Amino acid sequence: MKRGDVEGAAAVRRAIITHARRESPNECCGFLLGRSREILYAVPMRNVAGSTTRFRIDDREHIALRRALRPIAPALEIVGVYHSHPKGDPVASPTDVAEAMYPRWVHVIIGLRGGRARVQAFRIAKGRARALEISWRAQ
Repeated sequence: MKRGDVEGAAAVRRAIITHARRESPNECCGFLLGRSREILYAVPMRNVAGSTTRFRIDDREHIALRRALRPIAPALEIVGVYHSHPKGDPVASPTDVAEAMYPRWVHVIIGLRGGRARVQAFRIAKGRARALEISWRAQ
């Protein structure tokens, strides 16, 4: 996927920032749903790690979401994941890189350092995080 290929709605950006602020000082997390290279929805999930520096989505909730998406037409799929760094920058940490399981997913990180929300997307594969540009256009 090339830079600039991932598009999403301004509403998705607002939703993930709101979620990050609501869960602070803990990390928030959730899934990004869409089609191909388009992000259409953010689905907040519970951070079962309950941590200020780590996130983990419950495996059962992940599977339940996949099952719920099956009958939807036109098809929606999980195209990525998001999480926050409540006191940090929106950069992929060594832990984020090491624990990334789906190389085709977009990984969106919300940094809340100093109370200012900044959002950055990455493709994480083969032990490397590559920044992506996202157009947060309104639909």
